[in-house]
Amino acid sequence: MKCFYYFKDKSRSREQRSAPELKEQSNSDYSGSDRVIKSSCSANSPRGIPELYEEKAHNLRVFTFSELRQATHDFSRLLKIGEGGFGNVYKGSIKTAESTGDPVVVAIKKLNNDGLQGHKQWVAEVQFLSVVEHPNLVKLIGYCAVDGERGIQRLLVYEYVPNRSLGDHLFNRTYPTIPWETRLQIILGAAQGLAYLHEGLEVQVIYRDFKCSNVLLG
Repeated sequence: MKCFYYFKDKSRSREQRSAPELKEQSNSDYSGSDRVIKSSCSANSPRGIPELYEEKAHNLRVFTFSELRQATHDFSRLLKIGEGGFGNVYKGSIKTAESTGDPVVVAIKKLNNDGLQGHKQWVAEVQFLSVVEHPNLVKLIGYCAVDGERGIQRLLVYEYVPNRSLGDHLFNRTYPTIPWETRLQIILGAAQGLAYLHEGLEVQVIYRDFKCSNVLLG
């Protein structure tokens, strides 16, 4: 996925970071299109994304490459559910952190080393998405970072949202027509997610790529 936002600290310097994913009734496609988002520290907090990340990093699960390769049947084409500037996205199944209970279905995004994004953008996405926490935003579960015989491997593991994008349901005739009441619920959910990004974080985010293809239905 190729997606960026711009972060301003008190000195007004800017760094590229990646955008969050809008989820469920307000959820962005894992392989979504380009976007630009501006953010700035609130007047009450000079802290930036790296500082906020330090508080949240322990919530992310660190996966081995072999775990994610097994989860996707060696990144099988049959499990591919999207692609973008970042790389391909696969549906996978992982064990819970406690290794008890049923496996958890996830979306695994694998960095394409020949793609448009690189390690810095990957780090930015990990840091930013670890800070974002809202029921209408896709949750980042964990990541994998390995430099080995297979080369540089960078992967992100998200919660899986099963029902594809709002755009698919609106424009693909194989799906039933969405009732107006449901459409209003989707709009409300999206508005709640956007309000959180704009006003609910220490770092303000203005999402500027809001469209039906970036809204996934849970």
